[in-house]
Amino acid sequence: MKYEMSDEEAVLGRSASDIERYKDKGTAYFGKAVMSAGEKPVLGRRILLDVAKPHLMLICGKRGGGKSFSMSVLIEEMARQPPEIKQRLSVIVIDTVGIFWSLKEPDRNTAELDRWNLAPEPTQVRVMVPKGMLEFYRKKGLPVDSAFTIRVSELDATEWMSLFKVSWKDPEGVLVSRALESVRETMGTFYGIDELISAAKNDTEAEKSVSDAVAGRFANAKQWGIFEKEGTKIREFAAPGTITVIDVSTYRQSSGMEGTRDIIVGLLGKKFFDERMMYRKEEEMRALKGLSRESELPIIWMFIDEAHMFMPKDEENFALNVLLEWIRVGRQPGLSLVLATQRPNKLHPDAISQCYLFMSHRMTAQPDIGAVSELRPSYLHQDFDKYYQEMPREK
Repeated sequence: MKYEMSDEEAVLGRSASDIERYKDKGTAYFGKAVMSAGEKPVLGRRILLDVAKPHLMLICGKRGGGKSFSMSVLIEEMARQPPEIKQRLSVIVIDTVGIFWSLKEPDRNTAELDRWNLAPEPTQVRVMVPKGMLEFYRKKGLPVDSAFTIRVSELDATEWMSLFKVSWKDPEGVLVSRALESVRETMGTFYGIDELISAAKNDTEAEKSVSDAVAGRFANAKQWGIFEKEGTKIREFAAPGTITVIDVSTYRQSSGMEGTRDIIVGLLGKKFFDERMMYRKEEEMRALKGLSRESELPIIWMFIDEAHMFMPKDEENFALNVLLEWIRVGRQPGLSLVLATQRPNKLHPDAISQCYLFMSHRMTAQPDIGAVSELRPSYLHQDFDKYYQEMPREK
């Protein structure tokens, strides 16, 4: 949705009444309108995006087309909001390829910045990596601010089975469930992987080969350095006015660890959802008393690159159901989602149909163009492939 504010600016995602009330306060400078085609198109008025309220946004484009760059532009703009807006936002960036740490460095392409009347400057972002990978990052000289872990008791039997790629039909899956139940009966919610290994080894109902297999999988998970008894508290991820990059790129190609990213995103998404539901009630009570809508856990914007990996169209994924909940009802508790993908054809259809803010770089694959064509509103009179043909070839 788009409403004109003046001849020089347009705002996306903000109603006409809100534009009249707030003008351009709480908006991100996202780009300029294209006024003509060709290799060097004429650019017109500035395009602003509302960031003061929750939104759902989809960014598409083929590989190397600029999706991650577009996400970075939004992130940088959020970091530069005035204090009264910034303190009501917390930005979480799920980095699957290990590139968003570079936001810490000023852009060296000064000639390009000059075209947009911008100056090179670093962005204040906080990079968090799994604790087990902290030493690797430091040896490589990559900037890391802190490490995080997941509390072992946060995972239920279904999530462990998803991580180990077993099901309720498998004897290993049955033993995982039984071991978890045994540990919870004796220790409550404060236990680690060692206790689960012990429970699997000492189970009298399972065959030795099954006990060894499950104990071995738990031992392998322990080596990943991401699961601990305590775990990082949810508010350490989502501090007010903070841009937090959660780097999960080291799990990209690691054998046996492919599902770890899904668990991280799914658990974080679930905790953010639950916590925001509670804080939303506190904010409403403050508003009824005439106070500001401040809380310890602000509105959360979660950026997910390569979103088709977490929200696949035709396969089960632990993060999928959590993110679909964000899409369907996340606006109410104050949860925003920005999804970027080079394969919209592989993305869950609900992630496409519900995203009312859509931004696309050039795409040429017909299945991908067909997938996003489901978004076409009635006021666009031609097919999406025609628009892609008319797009300037310059990024």
